[in-house]
Amino acid sequence: MPAYDLEEQEQLSAIKAWWERYGKFISNVALVLAIAALAWFGWQRYQRSQAEAATGLYTEAFRAAQAGDAAKLQQTASQLTKDYPKTLQASLATLLAAKSDIDKNDAKNARIKLEWVTEHSTDALVKDMARLRLASLMLDGKEYDAALKQVDSAASPEFAARFAELRGDVLLEQGKPEDARSAYKQAAEKYGVSSEGATLKNIVETKLEALGGN
Repeated sequence: MPAYDLEEQEQLSAIKAWWERYGKFISNVALVLAIAALAWFGWQRYQRSQAEAATGLYTEAFRAAQAGDAAKLQQTASQLTKDYPKTLQASLATLLAAKSDIDKNDAKNARIKLEWVTEHSTDALVKDMARLRLASLMLDGKEYDAALKQVDSAASPEFAARFAELRGDVLLEQGKPEDARSAYKQAAEKYGVSSEGATLKNIVETKLEALGGN
């Protein structure tokens, strides 16, 4: 029994010495991990609250667009870009606001909004929608080089056909029918087999026929 007591005391002494050497470090690590965990949970909660607030505002913007309340739409979209610029909802609301501007023939303000989306949106599809609309405005304004810059950038597969078609439209306006024909052929090849794709493909083929065949 005394031998057991001695062995136990030696173990306790070893543990005490080990803790004196490493205990402070372990406590600090544990504290850091605890703080990191709290920060992570706090960030997740913050992200959820931001998303919920942005969704609420986007719902207001969408309803305003449906109701034709341009003033409310513009106000809500502006608030989203100011308070929640990194959210998808901010980009979508800004697209709605830009469409409202276009409907009122306010190309200047529509362009400002579309440029904001191309610069701030983190969603490739939303960014491509903005680039297409922006390029169309530039085409209408006879800013051909600027329009080509938009459509010549890499596009998502979902929009590749429309980018190619719009490129053809710009080239045709520039007096480059052969280049336009090439772009239209590319667009026709990329349009899908869905009903919408088939309709758009027919439109492109009509443009090709107008250029003297396909």
